[in-house]
Amino acid sequence: MKLLIGEFVGTYLMLSLGLVSSVVINYFLFPKHQNRWLTGFYWGISILIPSFITTLLFGTAGFNPVVSLTLAVNDKISFWLFIGEVIMQTLGAWLASSTVNLVWSKWLRSLPLNLNLYATVPRNLNKWKTNFIWEMFGTFIIVINMQAMSNIVDSPWWIKTIWSSILMTIIISIIAPITGAAFNPVRDLIPRLFFSRTYDKGLSQWKYSIIPLLGPLVGGILGIIFSFLVYK
Repeated sequence: MKLLIGEFVGTYLMLSLGLVSSVVINYFLFPKHQNRWLTGFYWGISILIPSFITTLLFGTAGFNPVVSLTLAVNDKISFWLFIGEVIMQTLGAWLASSTVNLVWSKWLRSLPLNLNLYATVPRNLNKWKTNFIWEMFGTFIIVINMQAMSNIVDSPWWIKTIWSSILMTIIISIIAPITGAAFNPVRDLIPRLFFSRTYDKGLSQWKYSIIPLLGPLVGGILGIIFSFLVYK
């Protein structure tokens, strides 16, 4: 139960910090757009802070079904705990989406409503193959790093957490302008569903949602296979 609560709290904090930061930054920059390095920076911080909090309090910092799947395959958690974590991540993402709605509708309503305040929006919707490859590649690197960190037993957990957040900052900075940088099915699909139900289904780009779903899943599975070949 402690791990499940940690995944709920961590996912909520990560997405709330990341998405609300995006809303506020877009508000002050409008009509200009944020650059890739700013995007990578605040998402890196939004991952780092919850990771520290939930690792210290709950002993977990996944916030991503692909990460939970990797732990389950490596026998770090049970299959049923994996299912429970995904449910808690989903609930945390929905609550975070509600928080974003509160911030936008109550304080920043003059900012034009846009799907990218919630879900990932690619630079080019029609480049399915390119978007899929980048989402897959980004998640592959995340899983490889996760496996590598688990094999480094001498380094303190907080150093590993800081490094992983720095790596996420770099990956997001590179890939965000191309795909929006999901690397996490829950991070994209739940806020997209919230947007669709709360605002306008026609603006939700559901046809694209298969990319932030399958790209991370395929990338994660390839990362797991690669790690088994290298580390086992």
